[in-house]
Amino acid sequence: MRTAAFAAAVVLVTLAGCSAADEAPDTSAYTDGTRVPKVEQEEDIPELPLARYEFGDSETQRMTRAQARTAQRCMADFGFADFPLDPALPDAMNIAGGRLVAVAMATPFGELDLDEARRWGYGWDPKPSDDGNGKKDRAMTDAEYRVFHNVDRATGRTLNGREVPEHGCSGQAAARLTEGVEDTTRMWTYASSRSEKLAGTVRKDPDVSGALRTWAACVEDKGFKRYEGREEAFRDKAWHRDDDGNTRRTQRERDTAVADIECAREHNTVGVWWAGEARAQSADVETHRAAYEAVRRDQDVVRANVRDMLGN
Repeated sequence: MRTAAFAAAVVLVTLAGCSAADEAPDTSAYTDGTRVPKVEQEEDIPELPLARYEFGDSETQRMTRAQARTAQRCMADFGFADFPLDPALPDAMNIAGGRLVAVAMATPFGELDLDEARRWGYGWDPKPSDDGNGKKDRAMTDAEYRVFHNVDRATGRTLNGREVPEHGCSGQAAARLTEGVEDTTRMWTYASSRSEKLAGTVRKDPDVSGALRTWAACVEDKGFKRYEGREEAFRDKAWHRDDDGNTRRTQRERDTAVADIECAREHNTVGVWWAGEARAQSADVETHRAAYEAVRRDQDVVRANVRDMLGN
């Protein structure tokens, strides 16, 4: 499962992938939704049409690195030669507080990892990970923080003979990333907002709704509650999620999660559901092609900026 957290971030991600590129399935025939792929594992899910209009994980990592290096160079110009790439807040600001955690399924179509379901149900391993993911570099000093963010937005302030950017070195790096972009809001949100809007209508697609009814009957036949869909099973309040989003992982929960995945595999629920999404998204691109292509042009501007910022 994946969690997206705001404020103090908590990210728990279950990703499935191929060990080599040549092991990945050929999904080119499925991109318009006219064929139904066989889906048993997460790596079997083809890319949806709107993925072309969103930045992928590797691109997002490059953008983050480009911003960090640009901000770091800016800080060096103000005399902070050892400023870290991924700084933590100043020690005085690292105070434990409340957090808002949103929990999401591993895929938009539900869970697919049977081993994880058998062990953790709709939750995850409660033991903290020791792999160091999410660990930041050293904390900024107060002086560094004032230049990095320039939180009071003071203009005309100078340090080492240089004027501090209005939004600090961090803001200057972010602006450099999107320099030349026609509409940043559209670029970042258009595809995701269209995808979210389409997802509701896809559930009404005859093939998709039929597939979900078949899946629901299968789960019920195995002795469990009848759900409207896979997300409803994932979000059942009976799992009693804690403040961190994790569940109690009871035997009933784990058995339900296993039945959920077994039925999805048996009836290719995800494959049929994906095809419905692909049809809807392909049609939406045709209807709103000008907007989508504008997004794509702005993405290409950012890609060029990243190459320049990273020197490659």
